[in-house]
Amino acid sequence: MALGRAKPKFYIAWIAWRNLVPRGRRGGLSVMTLVSILGIAIGVAALIIVLSVMGGFEQDLRGKMLRGQPNLEVMNKNAVAGFGLKQHPVEDFERLFPEATAVEPYTEADVVLKQRSHLTSATLFGVDPNRKGHLWGFGGAIVEGEMSGIGAIQPAGGGDFPGNKRHPGIVLGQQLAEQLGADLGDEVVVLSPQTNVGTALAGGTVSRTYVVCGKFRTGLFNYDARWAVVSLNEGRKFMADYDESLDQDEYVSGVAVNVADPLAIQKTVDRVFGRAGAPGTMPQSFGDLVPLTWEKANLSLLFALKLEKFAMGSILMLIVIVAAFSISGTMMMTVFHKRGQVSLLRSLGMSRGDIAKLYLTHGFTIGTVGILMGLLIGLSICALIKSFAVIPLPAGVYHLRSLPCKWLWMDYTIICLCAWGFSLVASTYPALTAARQDPGQGLRYL
Repeated sequence: MALGRAKPKFYIAWIAWRNLVPRGRRGGLSVMTLVSILGIAIGVAALIIVLSVMGGFEQDLRGKMLRGQPNLEVMNKNAVAGFGLKQHPVEDFERLFPEATAVEPYTEADVVLKQRSHLTSATLFGVDPNRKGHLWGFGGAIVEGEMSGIGAIQPAGGGDFPGNKRHPGIVLGQQLAEQLGADLGDEVVVLSPQTNVGTALAGGTVSRTYVVCGKFRTGLFNYDARWAVVSLNEGRKFMADYDESLDQDEYVSGVAVNVADPLAIQKTVDRVFGRAGAPGTMPQSFGDLVPLTWEKANLSLLFALKLEKFAMGSILMLIVIVAAFSISGTMMMTVFHKRGQVSLLRSLGMSRGDIAKLYLTHGFTIGTVGILMGLLIGLSICALIKSFAVIPLPAGVYHLRSLPCKWLWMDYTIICLCAWGFSLVASTYPALTAARQDPGQGLRYL
């Protein structure tokens, strides 16, 4: 019975395996086949490890973004202007965002801090002392003193003695306090760089003195070196064009909102503020307000991470492509040395299509073995990194103790499918070359 009619699929797979691993004295894989398999394995393993580590860095960075700032900030279209809580009470925002876990008004201004001869720029937040700024990283990161101190008049010098000066409290990031050389009880002068001569003559804030009542350490980027916190009433005095009317209208820079699922915050924004061609549930009286999500606030950084991940993945994929070219070279050598065998199989009834399938299966098998090896090596190293934190990182450079790692199963699937595709493409030309071979010419080499 001809091979072409007797279970051809079984014979094609069996012959392909025998070509890959012959028996007898020539048993085992050839050097070229081993090189091709190792090339695929190294490329797949490198892709898995690098993308997993970069995914770990991205996950850690996203976590710090979510801990360091609110999920959503609702502000005036003119970011400098702000709006009054008398016109837009906090209770209205709580009704607009029923899914919110916390809603908190705030003020934000760029200022200059001075303590004796030390001078540095900072971002001054004003928060409600009763809410304690839990929507920002400093809310639950107090290492000295207490956040509630910003709502009271504090004695200077670290003790409540007769004659001691008393000023409102301020909480500093730990690195910011070190830059100023300030400790608990020290006086710090806050200067407003936005105040011009006209504003100053009209009663605007030029500078105010505060007493350090606490320090926080978030470990988030440069927040500890840039942020300072005062009460909401004090923070309002450093808003642009400040006058007494802002106190009467309870002006704020915005209202911060946190939700249970920060990654789905855009759905909340679309529901409240609407999308292009679809109105939202925001009342017309709130028409001067716009949203700023944490993703939009960090858009450039998130885009840079994605671009870096794509670039690294594309570069490392070249290893797999080069390995696929080595598969093509190995297959061409196999076709050349197996000319007699191909002619014999053709004479026994195998068609040109069966010969092409035979060598495509041969190349696919080489790619599959390499992919499985690379998958095993890559996942093993990732598990080692993730479970035992075997690679420490310098504390002065990174805010992580060890190399992070994240499982990216979808990415692994794409890597394997691409590697299989390259293996099949690399096997196509040798398979077609074998199929076009003249059986009569090949029998001379038996």
